[in-house]
Amino acid sequence: NAEADPSQTAQLGPLFSLDTFIVNLADVERNRYLRVTMDLELVESSDTAKLDDRLPQVRDRILMILPSKTFEEIASVEGKTVLRNEIIGKLNSLFPRTVISDVFFTEFVVQ
Repeated sequence: NAEADPSQTAQLGPLFSLDTFIVNLADVERNRYLRVTMDLELVESSDTAKLDDRLPQVRDRILMILPSKTFEEIASVEGKTVLRNEIIGKLNSLFPRTVISDVFFTEFVVQ
């Protein structure tokens, strides 16, 4: 049987797309900027309304995190994972329960 075992397939939650962020990085020796676009994976589809209601705070939290990073901190896969986890934690702190289960970077460019 060629069908995939459903228990082996992770179910993707509803996605909430954010507008692109363009920020200066914290590098002192060189001016660099980060252009990043991300989708938030939500726990439940009803969480979309919660994010819509808190979108200014969501964008603010992300805009407080991104410019504090240096190129070295976000250049590696490990660095991007740390950034992803920090964003998830800060955004979920806006809500009484976990609303965001993952962050997917759909664009990540440093210049």
